[in-house]
Amino acid sequence: MKKWYRHPIVKTLLILTALVTPVIAALSFVLLAASPDTMSVEDMLRKERRPYEETDTFQGHMVSAIAEKLNMVDAAHLLETDGEYDPDKLIDVLEYARTEGYTDNDLSGLSYRLGDLVEWGRKANHGGQPYLSAISNGGSSIVVCEKTDGTYHYYTVKELKKLLLEDSLRVDGSTDEKELFLEELENGYLLMGENSRLRNEEGELIYTEVWSFDGGQFEEKYAPEGAKDILSVVNSTPELNGKLTEIYDCLQYTINSLYSADLNYKDESSPFKDGKTNLTYLFVNEGKKTVYTNHDEFRNYEDVKKSLESIKSDGNMRYMIQKPDADACEDNLNLDRRTVSYWSAHDEWYTEVLGEDYLIAAAVDTSYPVDDIFRRASDNYKQYAPYVNKAAKAFPISIVLFLGAVVWLTVIAGRRAEEGNELYLHPFDRWKTELSAALAVIPWIFATMLLSAGWHRFDVGEYTADGSFYSYGVSMTAGETVVISAYALLTATCFLVGYLSLVRRIKGRTLWKDSILRMLYQWSKVVITGGGRMALAFWRQRRVLWKTVAAYLAFLVFQWFPVLTSWGVDELPIFLMAAADIAAAVFLIRNALEKQQIKDGIKEIAGGSLDYKFPVKKFQGGDYQDMSKNLENIGSGLQNAVEKSMRDERLKTDLITNVSHDIKTPLTSIINYVDLLKRENFDDPKVKGYLDILEMKAQRLKTLTEDVVEASKVSSGSITLEFMDVDLVEMLNQTIGELSEKMEARQLTVVASLPEEPVIVHVDGRRMWRVLENIFNNAAKYAMPGTRVYADLKIEGNQTSFSLKNVSDQPLNFSSDELTERFIRGDVSRSTEGSGLGLSIAKSLTEMQGGKFELYLDGDLFKVTILFEKVQPVS
Repeated sequence: MKKWYRHPIVKTLLILTALVTPVIAALSFVLLAASPDTMSVEDMLRKERRPYEETDTFQGHMVSAIAEKLNMVDAAHLLETDGEYDPDKLIDVLEYARTEGYTDNDLSGLSYRLGDLVEWGRKANHGGQPYLSAISNGGSSIVVCEKTDGTYHYYTVKELKKLLLEDSLRVDGSTDEKELFLEELENGYLLMGENSRLRNEEGELIYTEVWSFDGGQFEEKYAPEGAKDILSVVNSTPELNGKLTEIYDCLQYTINSLYSADLNYKDESSPFKDGKTNLTYLFVNEGKKTVYTNHDEFRNYEDVKKSLESIKSDGNMRYMIQKPDADACEDNLNLDRRTVSYWSAHDEWYTEVLGEDYLIAAAVDTSYPVDDIFRRASDNYKQYAPYVNKAAKAFPISIVLFLGAVVWLTVIAGRRAEEGNELYLHPFDRWKTELSAALAVIPWIFATMLLSAGWHRFDVGEYTADGSFYSYGVSMTAGETVVISAYALLTATCFLVGYLSLVRRIKGRTLWKDSILRMLYQWSKVVITGGGRMALAFWRQRRVLWKTVAAYLAFLVFQWFPVLTSWGVDELPIFLMAAADIAAAVFLIRNALEKQQIKDGIKEIAGGSLDYKFPVKKFQGGDYQDMSKNLENIGSGLQNAVEKSMRDERLKTDLITNVSHDIKTPLTSIINYVDLLKRENFDDPKVKGYLDILEMKAQRLKTLTEDVVEASKVSSGSITLEFMDVDLVEMLNQTIGELSEKMEARQLTVVASLPEEPVIVHVDGRRMWRVLENIFNNAAKYAMPGTRVYADLKIEGNQTSFSLKNVSDQPLNFSSDELTERFIRGDVSRSTEGSGLGLSIAKSLTEMQGGKFELYLDGDLFKVTILFEKVQPVS
């Protein structure tokens, strides 16, 4: 037995409902969304449609028109003298800003011609709003100079620079500071708080501080009345001293305000221009017995009552009459409650413009003899109001029907009318999940982009001279109706196809089974053992991947933007472009991954893994594959070179050590026999001289042998360090004392500058003593006789710095790095007893203990610096 709710006819009706109702809802929504300027919600739901003249829109346009005309009256009070426009009228911008409520300060003394201020605003006008040209630097920018009494004087950069170049003012400092000051002045970099000081020719301090003004200066198109510029007024008026920022703010406010008032006065920006509107207005100032109107027959104050009766008796007129007494207000708009609320909110403004006892009357000729905003709004209302009323009812109904159809289709998706719950999948449901989703979403995305590129507002209205948009309804052409309907239908179709396929996949449990992601996951377990390594590899390579993806997205934007912003797009070029984009994406991602693998390999080799092997087989040929092979060869070559170098170094070290040990035995015998021979008391002085020379050379050879052995141990790292806390001051005093005889023999004077308190370092005491002994011995051997040797120990933060300086006896015609190499000596003649290993050993031992050993040569000046971290003594 068939289940009726699964019957194919029922499914067809449900699908048609789910496709048609979104079209109805979309058209209804557009009409409703664009209709508030024409109809209120109450109007939309009325069974009987009210005339346009009884709508909020009509009343709103009337209120806007009255406000425009009152602005014109208000502007006339400001711009006129004896009833005539007066461009020569002087406006004190500070007083104007204060009375307008812009500032609370009672400032005055800066006046401009009214015509200049208005023209200033007109020249700066962009899109209806004046933007005054700012000055950030250059010759016209301002510099603030603070006097000794705390007051200020203002210069332009050009003026101040001239005074400095003429020496009328002088920078308190050296010539370099003057040049720096002029450079910073030219570039506008003078900052407050840098304590710049200026003096006059007699050296008297004039300005205690100078800085660039940053208070919103702008280009002065016109000068104040009777003055060169603003600065001349401010500098000569004590009351304005220090108020330059406020002056510029007030001036800008005044320019904007007067420019706007001029537009209102000349009726240039109003959509209700006199002579081109169906509006009649009558404003009365009872106190001054003045009438403002756009009808000549209403201008006589004595005929005001007659004029009002004329307006009220005209059957075509819709009018509003407003007075301070709310009970005296009247209108024929059939919206009394709203009318009173509209007007009472502006009572204070009406009083300000027309006096305490005012009368405001406005009327619109509803026969609409003039083509203005009222007539266009009326025509638009008559055309679209019936549809808006229907749309207000159709929209919720269509939404409910659509949701009901979708729920019903969700329940019966994949089921047939026959008995049983066997699930049937469509051929589309057997496609890969992501591919099906893309086919359902991509057409909608393209349609959305095309629609948004050609979209324009449905509001009907007009732009005025000041850039304002006055809307008077909604307009939707037949073509726009077709486009919206087609877009809604496509959206519903894509949704139903994708959504119902998703439901059937979930019911059949094939959503993940037929997923491309699952396929890639399964493939990754085959290609990369361990499953999770692929995700880890992608995460590790996220930086290069995201850079490539970002670059590719930027490429897509620039590629598709010109195409999608035009309506005449052919399908074939789009298909080809999409194919090219997919190919480019695959290439870029693969390229990025291979590049990252190359970078990882280089990093491994640079880190010492010279036997690193690149995954050459994974590269898809090309440059990266060749590069990886070459890098592997480089790694192998480096490894061979390193092994050979290490082998040679070991052989060299072993040779030095063995030879040194072999020399020690016969050398010890020579020294002993020389000592025995000296005890024989030979009388021949020649024999004694020979024995002295033999003893000296033997001792020198012994020292050289010991230095070579120690240098070999240091270079091979076979020395064991025993760290302890050592007082460097005490050790230096001991070293200087023990080597004082050597220094005196060379007529050298040690000038030591050591702290009185202990300076503790964490070192090997015996090795540190060897370092100090070596550098002091080096000074004793190679310093110029009769000179001073300077030993300085300083504490710089948490670091101790010991330096030893002397003047060399021999020319130092080599670099400091050469001196720390082995067997390099300070005398080219090699006539001294040194081995050339002292500084090399000292440097190696210092670095092994965590310190720094630095040499500095400047001519014949020789300087050694040893740096260690200071250890805080335990109290």
